[in-house]
Amino acid sequence: MEKKTATQRYAFVPLTQIEPGNYQRATNSTQVKNIIMNFDEAKLGTLTLSRRDGKMYIVDGAHRLSALRTLGYTHALCEILEGLTLEDEADYFRRQGQDKRALRPIDFFKAGIIAGDEMCIGIKETVDSNDFKIGFNNKDFYQIGAVDALFTIVREYGFAVLDDTLCLIANTWLEIPEATNGDCLLGVAEFVSKYGMASFAERLSNRFSIIWHEYKETGRSARNSAKTRKLFCRTLVEYYNKGLGSKNKDRLIWEE
Repeated sequence: MEKKTATQRYAFVPLTQIEPGNYQRATNSTQVKNIIMNFDEAKLGTLTLSRRDGKMYIVDGAHRLSALRTLGYTHALCEILEGLTLEDEADYFRRQGQDKRALRPIDFFKAGIIAGDEMCIGIKETVDSNDFKIGFNNKDFYQIGAVDALFTIVREYGFAVLDDTLCLIANTWLEIPEATNGDCLLGVAEFVSKYGMASFAERLSNRFSIIWHEYKETGRSARNSAKTRKLFCRTLVEYYNKGLGSKNKDRLIWEE
């Protein structure tokens, strides 16, 4: 790789002096709003600028820059690179994340426990109280690796539904590793939110393999958690209703 001749320094730079680059993605207004709503100056980090032709160009941090301007800030701590051409800047921008590994949900969860995050602590307590644990072994029924599904359940339905979901799975499909898969967790949570615990364990305890097979056949197009949980929940309802006549009062009515 060709050695770069750029130098680096840090300084507080007036926001009015920062120019946009013409190689970056379009500004996402939703992302800017999220930064503003959850603004924490201690977590802001530094903006990366390139000093070229007597001007300061934003290389990394355009959304943070927009948020700072909206919030009324006049200066920001910046990493200033000097000696880069426009081509160098564009190459820096597209390569900057290549050597960084994204924070996984389980990493976020573990750090949240130590940081005292209420949601993380609540999830851990709920998981522990149902004799499960957070782990990576997807062949172990008692280890739940789908931490993102746990976060989704709590955000969408609350801790009570998470507790009921884990309780139902433990009492219905004990020792079946796939039963603590993220899709299953989300689908059962959707079921609980719509119908309560009903006679879930009684009617579905010996049907997991066929339910899972049916879901995989019909749910292959699911690309997000909202669609996933509805598809799995619908499959649960269909098998719950098997053997119940159309006029049976115990029959569940599916609603999108």
